[in-house]
Amino acid sequence: MSGFRLVGVLHLPPLPGAANYEGRPVAEIAAAAADDARILEAAGFTDVMIQDASDEPQPTLVGAATVAALAVVGAAVRATTTIGLGVVVGHNDGPSGVAIAHAVGASFVRVKVLTGVSIGPTGWMEGCSLEVAHTKRLLGSDVEIWADLHEATSLALSGDLAWAAAQALDFGGADAVIVTRDSGVADAVADIAALRASGAVAADVPVYIGGRVNGSNLATAVGGSDGAILGSVLKDGDGYDARIDPTTATSLGDAARGHLA
Repeated sequence: MSGFRLVGVLHLPPLPGAANYEGRPVAEIAAAAADDARILEAAGFTDVMIQDASDEPQPTLVGAATVAALAVVGAAVRATTTIGLGVVVGHNDGPSGVAIAHAVGASFVRVKVLTGVSIGPTGWMEGCSLEVAHTKRLLGSDVEIWADLHEATSLALSGDLAWAAAQALDFGGADAVIVTRDSGVADAVADIAALRASGAVAADVPVYIGGRVNGSNLATAVGGSDGAILGSVLKDGDGYDARIDPTTATSLGDAARGHLA
C-alpha cells in the first residue's frame, strides 16, 4: 500500500486473568481472532494488532494468565496470516508486549506511556522505556516500539507534543510515534505536520494516527500520516463478542488503496 500502514485492531473478549473473564476457552478466542485477522488481510490491511481491550477494569500491568492467553492468540494469528502483527497489552504493559511479540514472531508493540507520566483510570502511569529496553535486550529482540505521544485513554502531565516526541524517540528509543486527537483526524494531521515542520520528528520516523479514523476521514489520514490504526470502526457490534465486519473492512481497505492511487 505504497508504504502507508493500515492497521486493524482485534479487540479480544475478556481473557483469563481479567476481573470480568467469562470463562471462554482461550483456544476458541484464538480461533476467532485468526479468522478475523484473515478477513483484514483479505481486505488489504497491512497489519493486524491484538489487544486485551475488553479486560475490565483494565490494569496498567497484566498478570501471567493474560500474557499466556495473548501469546496463544498471537501465535494463532501469526500462523494464519502473512501481514504485520502487533501487540498492545494492558493499559501500559510494554515489557509484556515485547515478550509476547518475541514469542509469537510479531513485528511491533504499541506502548501507550513509553516516557513521561500520565494520569489514567488506575492512577499514575509512569514511562516504561527502561523495562522495555531491558526486555528487548534480554530476549535479543528487534521488535519495533510504537509509542503514543498523548494516548487517548489517559491524560499526559505535559501537554507539549514536541517534548513528548523527543522523549519517546531520543530517551525511550521508539521506532515510531502515534498521534491521537479526540477532536478528530484533521487535528491529528495538523499535529503531525507541526511536529515535522519543527524538526521534532525527523522525516524518516513514521508517525501513525492512533484512532478516530473512519471512511469519512480516511483520505485526510492517508494524506497526512504514515499510517492509521483502526479499531472499533471495524467491529460488527459493541459487545465483547463483536467481530470484524468483512464488508466494512473491505470498504476501508479499498478506500485506502484508492486514496493512494
